Amino acid sequence: MLSKYVGRCLLVLAMSVLTLMALGAGQAQAASQYSYDCTFCHQMPPLDSANAKKDPNTGAIPGNHQGHASAAVNSCAKCHGDVSGYAMGHRNKTIELADGIGYSRKIAAGFVNQTSVPPTPMGSCSTAACHSNGKGTLKATPAWGAAPFQAPGDCSQCHDVAPATGNHPTLNSKHASYFGTGTGSCVKCHTDHSAQAKPFSHATSAGRAIEVVLPDGGSFAGNQCANLYCHSNGQGSFTPPTWGASLSCAGCHGDATSNTLSGKHAKHVNNAGFLGTNYGCVECHSATVTDNNTIGNFNNHVNKNKDVAGAHVGTPVAGTCSTSYCHTDGKGVQKTVTWTQTQALDCKSCHGSDTAPGAVASIAGEPNYKNDGMDQPRANSHANHVFSAASCQNCHVNTTTDGLTIKAGAPHTDGTRNVAAGNGKSFTIAGNSCSAVSCHDGGGKIAGVGAAKWGQSLGCNGCHGDAATLTTNAHAAHVSTKGYACDTCHAQTVTGSTTFADKTLHGDAIVEVAGVKVTSFATDTKNCATSCHLSGTPKWNDKNSGACGTCHKALSTTANGLVSSNAHSAHFTATYGPGFDGAAATSCSGCHTPNTAASHADGTLNLAIGYNKIGTCSTCHKQSTNWTTGRVSCESCHSTAGGQLSVIGALTAPDKTLAATAGHGKTGINQSCSACHDANSAHINGIAGDQKRLLGALTGADNQECNYCHTDAGKVAGAALNVKVHRPTGALGAKCSDCHNAHGTANSMMINGTINGTAVSFTTVNTFANGARTGVCQVCHTTTQYFTKAGQPEATHVDSTTNCLECHQHNPATGLAFVPNGGCDACHGYPPAPRKTISAVTFGVQGNWSSARFEDYSGGGGAHAVAAHIKKDAKPSEGWANCLPCHNGGNDAHSRALPIRNHVDNVTVKIDPQYRFSDDPFLGYTSAQLVNGGVNKSGSCFNVSCHFKKTKPWSIER
Repeated sequence: MLSKYVGRCLLVLAMSVLTLMALGAGQAQAASQYSYDCTFCHQMPPLDSANAKKDPNTGAIPGNHQGHASAAVNSCAKCHGDVSGYAMGHRNKTIELADGIGYSRKIAAGFVNQTSVPPTPMGSCSTAACHSNGKGTLKATPAWGAAPFQAPGDCSQCHDVAPATGNHPTLNSKHASYFGTGTGSCVKCHTDHSAQAKPFSHATSAGRAIEVVLPDGGSFAGNQCANLYCHSNGQGSFTPPTWGASLSCAGCHGDATSNTLSGKHAKHVNNAGFLGTNYGCVECHSATVTDNNTIGNFNNHVNKNKDVAGAHVGTPVAGTCSTSYCHTDGKGVQKTVTWTQTQALDCKSCHGSDTAPGAVASIAGEPNYKNDGMDQPRANSHANHVFSAASCQNCHVNTTTDGLTIKAGAPHTDGTRNVAAGNGKSFTIAGNSCSAVSCHDGGGKIAGVGAAKWGQSLGCNGCHGDAATLTTNAHAAHVSTKGYACDTCHAQTVTGSTTFADKTLHGDAIVEVAGVKVTSFATDTKNCATSCHLSGTPKWNDKNSGACGTCHKALSTTANGLVSSNAHSAHFTATYGPGFDGAAATSCSGCHTPNTAASHADGTLNLAIGYNKIGTCSTCHKQSTNWTTGRVSCESCHSTAGGQLSVIGALTAPDKTLAATAGHGKTGINQSCSACHDANSAHINGIAGDQKRLLGALTGADNQECNYCHTDAGKVAGAALNVKVHRPTGALGAKCSDCHNAHGTANSMMINGTINGTAVSFTTVNTFANGARTGVCQVCHTTTQYFTKAGQPEATHVDSTTNCLECHQHNPATGLAFVPNGGCDACHGYPPAPRKTISAVTFGVQGNWSSARFEDYSGGGGAHAVAAHIKKDAKPSEGWANCLPCHNGGNDAHSRALPIRNHVDNVTVKIDPQYRFSDDPFLGYTSAQLVNGGVNKSGSCFNVSCHFKKTKPWSIER
């Protein structure tokens, strides 16, 4: 039952409505305040929404209006009939559609709520002429509101791409070969709708004639194309093709039989008597065709260019062939001919016409260019072989039989030199060489003449060989190895190696041996007494009789054995020496001039340049040595105190100059080289670090050489006793040598000058780190949570005058070197305890936070000393386990910047997500303000399972 108050309100409301109705009935209606048009309610054309719902912000509705209509009202008529007379009253709850479009969801009053709750799917068109192939075949459309068509991919929604009628570019058709089978081929003959703003708007003009738009003014009428370059001979003569018919090559160009080809085509395609063979189209148009009837590159066929290319053609320019192989001297010099010239060509028109300096006159057209010598592209010996035109057949019988005409089918312009014997001649040719040549038999007087090369005369070497090939008996040792000229031993016959001294002695079947160095030569035993061989008498036909060692001691493999005078043994046989190979002649040539040198057999001891018996010895011993006084000292090679470092086997001796003053030889340690090294062990082998000559007791595991003394209380004491490495095995810092050099460095305490790629500065035990960040610790601590190379040094920690080793011992009782003495409690308590509490707090014994201590900055301790936060028996050895619930970032978020009071802003609180109370946005700790040098504000916790409401501030001090 309504209350009296409510009833009175309804009565008043009813009376008010009646009053307004009475006033309205008596008033005249005013004219409209707006000019109504289509855009008052919807945009023209309506916007298409991106989904199946209406967008109330833009008025966009489901559909494809943007692709079908324009801003003009009459564009609506295609689908909605005559809308020019529409008034606001057309809102009849029915979307009016023209009968001819065949819309599948067209029902009376069926779309009352289409824009806000449209049917899914909406209807489609199936009888609209707009959606047809243009030839009467209607196409069903996708549902209204589907993704808009995109050109050119959706052209096939209406058209077949391409139509199968006529000569359309269907698969494997001729037009397809030129234009492809995709929609891109359509634009060759039709308007390019894909380039239009609305590519599919042309469909609204369904029923129009098919538009044919041809390039270059061509026309299409009566089912034929006219004046179209595609169908011409390329010279301006057009052939009108009929749509649906086909044309052969001859249909446009003509052929050899009809003799209708242009220019000099007939001279090339129908002139076998002169060329040897007729050329096909591909000879000059290989860029376009593959044979006389097949197009190989359709892009080149109707591109309005005369693409002339082929193996013989070269690059024609403006109708002139000047780079064609066909018109050359056969060696790359092109002769210029034109496509329209009237001059007839003969043999001398191409080869035999050279006029360059050095060319000889051609008799019958034989190439007459200057001879560039054997194995050269323009080698030429024709002048020595041709005496008339008939001479050509002597070597080119497959090409010509008279030197005036070309044999039918002959390989005349195939780019190769076709050499074949004819006219009773004979030879064997391989490459550029002729052997068994009937012309080179020497009248039968000289046997075994070698092969002759084109462009080369035989000369002396043709029969005798040269330094590289003259290998009989001891010739190689004298001619090839020593470089002796022929007249060294045959002065009666020749001067030098190429000029006769007495031709009567050449070829007389006697070998005359005589020369300034030849004392005697026994023709029967072949023994040679010469100034070269001292007291030795080698035998000419026994190579071993003249080997090293037959004249003096040389190698271990020779008759007189290995040379052993003075320091030879130190270099060849001593273990501590470089270990020269006593069986290799190269060992001798390391210090002496080689046996191939002109001075080798001059009767004196010859040392190589830079080698001396007393003084510096070339690249090995840079400091003074004496060949006759015994062994050198370690320092003479490894110290620069007396000169440069030695270089042996291309390896510079390691510099140990500082060993005596800054290494283990310095005052207070006084160790010599022999304290660690065995002077008699091998170490000169050319491999750096391979042999360190350490005493046996110092070799073995890593750091064995250092531990030999530094773990022995009888040898060292104090901080030097029982020193340990900083890292486990394998890592940088696991070897003493990673940081120290026992031979001394420019840094104090033998610290390496460079560690981990950084130049180190170290002077004493309080300089492990410095403001320049080049301290020993800083070169490795670049990305750790501890003091880093990139961090700013702390005035009260890094630059302290305190000995760093007090906290970071090199020889701790346990663990690794330099690890700080302590855990979490080394910097702050475990846990940190608040400085201000409501009641007194005691700690310091086991079970009552034995390792806790007051923090050194205001508010830092907070409520750590609450059993529910940190258990009372917590021990530092438990590490992060007791901290992670509230400092979930763990070690990675812990900067360890000291002192803590100067880095309060590094304190982070991140509650472990497992303690989350609800699924609402997680805010674990808030309202905290931690600043360096300012007033800190304590925060509180909420939304954690520990607390059911926001907590008090962490510290009562702030």
